Amino acid sequence: MSRASLSAMLIGLSVVGSAMLNPAEAGQGAAAPRQAGAPVQFVAHDHGYTGPDRIPAGMTTVEIVNHGQDVHHAQIVKLAAEKTVEDFVSAMKADPVHWPGWVNFAGGPNGVMPGERASATMNLDAGHYMVLCIIPDRQGVPHVMLGMTKPFTVVPVRTVSTSEPIPDLIMTPRDFHFDLSKPITAGTQTIQVNNGGTQPHEVVVVKLEPGASVKDFIASFEPGASGPPPGRLAGGLVGLDRGRRAFFTATFEPGRYALMCFFPDQKTGQPHFAEGMISEFTVK
Repeated sequence: MSRASLSAMLIGLSVVGSAMLNPAEAGQGAAAPRQAGAPVQFVAHDHGYTGPDRIPAGMTTVEIVNHGQDVHHAQIVKLAAEKTVEDFVSAMKADPVHWPGWVNFAGGPNGVMPGERASATMNLDAGHYMVLCIIPDRQGVPHVMLGMTKPFTVVPVRTVSTSEPIPDLIMTPRDFHFDLSKPITAGTQTIQVNNGGTQPHEVVVVKLEPGASVKDFIASFEPGASGPPPGRLAGGLVGLDRGRRAFFTATFEPGRYALMCFFPDQKTGQPHFAEGMISEFTVK
């Protein structure tokens, strides 16, 4: 798949998620201490986030609440000490495929439709971070380029929470496929994701329409295709660096699903799903 086709596919996902909403802003400003185990909430809108400026280090559940009209996710990125959000945006403008070596992809809840929410849990050590959305708008411009980013600081604490969620199964993204410790079943599932690859990977969960395949879903974004894509985003985990692990929780209804990774190959520039990083499965 060409880079233009990938862009069209991502734009289509954003368009499919469009819906007229009129939500009240519910984000938090800078920060009060949170209760142990309480999620850190970022409210997404078109195109920005509201949420805390400072959070304590340790095992952290991040929740995205989509109050926008487009699909949004919450990619958590740790910056090197001397780098800023502006440095990251400049680096993306210069080269949208090859990520700068001074960023670390820490995960975060993946794309959700307008009016919906999703969560992911990961261990955040002290440092400077930002939350951003890489999904493009209808013109192909990533939301981060439209200002959809928010810096925050993870501050050291005397007692760090290291208690991890108990997963229902383990998923291992590799170069370029997904390994599952056991099949995904119906209901709410907590999935541990261990990046076993050599570069960042993500988990995009797509619920397919009855009778549709992931090939049908991808083909709906090719030039000349008509009609909406036969499926919808259902959460997952945004980019996670090699060797890291994180968790996401999603509710799976019976039906056909696909797992995909949109991250670009650092060697070829092709999206990972074009290199075989796709998996279809049925939830009964």
